[in-house]
Amino acid sequence: MRECVSGLFRAVPHNAAMRPLSSVAVLIAVLGLCGLGCGNPTNERAPSAPTKAQPAHGEVVEPPFAVRGELEGLLLVWFDEKGLAHTASKRAEVPEDARARVRIDSLDVTPERRLDPSQVYVADLRAAQKDGAYRVEKWSREAFEAELAGPAPELVAVGGANGAGVILYSASWCGACKQAAQFMTKRGVAFVEKDIEKEPDARQEMLQKARAQGVSTQGIPVIDVHGTLITGFDPERLGSLLDRAPGKPDQGT
Repeated sequence: MRECVSGLFRAVPHNAAMRPLSSVAVLIAVLGLCGLGCGNPTNERAPSAPTKAQPAHGEVVEPPFAVRGELEGLLLVWFDEKGLAHTASKRAEVPEDARARVRIDSLDVTPERRLDPSQVYVADLRAAQKDGAYRVEKWSREAFEAELAGPAPELVAVGGANGAGVILYSASWCGACKQAAQFMTKRGVAFVEKDIEKEPDARQEMLQKARAQGVSTQGIPVIDVHGTLITGFDPERLGSLLDRAPGKPDQGT
């Protein structure tokens, strides 16, 4: 009721506030306002619970590269109705019904200005804003992927695809990925490296395995060692898994 009264006096013009009002008139006005918009006396600004008709949103930001025009030169990743990723080299290549949420990135951004690997830029490419740029939000990678993903499909085999026993899911800018690759090369381990930024199928493959095993994909590298998925470069754990792998080579010095 206190919030309703406050709302009443905010709505009354200053010159009208000086006019005498009977207590009955004030009470009627207060009750009328409460009936119209004061249904939550503890927190009148509390947002409604998200529903399928109200999808979650990230934080609106201005990325360190231009997001306007046809976006040529940027990396665009759009998602179909099944949540599968597809790449595009310009806006015109993105289907109209998939333009509301398009992941964008620029390979020209210097490492110190890049987003943390656990975050992504998501653009609404349906219509430009008044300044000609498209709206861009910053999402946590995990939240965005959860928003897109349906139930995780059941895997027939969780091990390396195409017969590969060890797969390194990486990106060209990822220093820890390079360290993991050097570590395995030094040990004489045969592995397949897949760039999840340049190969959407590789990202989808990685996410499918991660959901099946309950492994977080907030960071990279993600390494599949004969069916066991690990996130990040932990030399001790990676070495232990490689040592237990079937048919492992002799450890290098």
